[in-house]
Amino acid sequence: MKSKNLQKKRIAIFTGGGDCPGLNMVIKTVSQYAMFHYGWEVIGVKNALNGILGDTTIITKNSELIELKPDFPFDSFVRQGGTFLGAYRKMRTKAYENVKTDEELVAVMLPKFKKNIKELNIDGIIATGGDGTMFMVNYLCEKAKIPFVGIPKTIDNDTPGTEISIGFSSAVDACISAMDNIYWTAKSHHRAICVEVMGRNTGHLAMHSGLASCADVILVPEIPYKIANIAKHLKNIMKEEERDYFIIVVAEGAGAENGKNLPKNYNSVAEYIANELKKYSIEIRADVLGYLQRGGQANGYDRMLAAELGTMAVDLMANGESAVIAGMKDGKPTKIPLKNVCKKETRGLDLKSPIVKTAKSLGIYIGELKK
Repeated sequence: MKSKNLQKKRIAIFTGGGDCPGLNMVIKTVSQYAMFHYGWEVIGVKNALNGILGDTTIITKNSELIELKPDFPFDSFVRQGGTFLGAYRKMRTKAYENVKTDEELVAVMLPKFKKNIKELNIDGIIATGGDGTMFMVNYLCEKAKIPFVGIPKTIDNDTPGTEISIGFSSAVDACISAMDNIYWTAKSHHRAICVEVMGRNTGHLAMHSGLASCADVILVPEIPYKIANIAKHLKNIMKEEERDYFIIVVAEGAGAENGKNLPKNYNSVAEYIANELKKYSIEIRADVLGYLQRGGQANGYDRMLAAELGTMAVDLMANGESAVIAGMKDGKPTKIPLKNVCKKETRGLDLKSPIVKTAKSLGIYIGELKK
């Protein structure tokens, strides 16, 4: 049912940054709710800002703009991974090649952005992304004098201001599934396997998936570790449990021991840890999960989260809000000012959180955690 007495709008939606499970549910929810509840028109923009900064604003079959009408087959896309609108971290044209900072980038984008927004008659933008995407799109929208509402998504779960981001829960499931398979190889070959998961700056994914996978060691960027203490922990397990197979989960940003940078001759922190533990006569291999974590279908939680945040984002725009995101606080969809999101600091793992305390209580080595 359409709401009455509200100005008809034409909004654009796109998925910025990297892909993750749940984005197609966001697109479906935002589009259908905007169309059926408010009577708005919705334009889907392919490949993030690249699509809206294209050379043409004419919507054709081969353009980077799609009119998302009521008869669009949203349901079939919800059952797919990734995003059918495409995800793109960088700008593709030569005009942006030599730009070094986000501030310079948005300044270069602005003239064409304002021109294309005007030609397309866009009244507002709703976009998914992390803090980088939010900063750029909000700046452009402010200068173009149109509202912007963001929806947080990242498997790293490190977007400031919100408790959880779309894609994180599904990524945890993907990591658990992979480690459940790896477990049998570790057991069959009587060895340790060091599994590297994503998390360049934060350890949410490593800690959650490691705990759920019954890992023996979990290493994250927030907590320094010592190779000797990892080896000691594994050998204690050998003695006390008479077990000679182990799972070590490490975030890609955990670095070398004692908080040092990873040596340049290593391609991954998992490779580094495996090589160092061999010095203690630990039979071990390294495995990097890579993009496996970001692909595939969204689980039930991420689909429901996408639906909740998508409808809230549309309501926020309808109520005249801008420079805000639809995030989660205390388990409920909440309006969060964008100034709380666009910070240099990402949302790190809370070292006093229940999940960290649980991991430590269960005897998992999680590094040199200060008391």
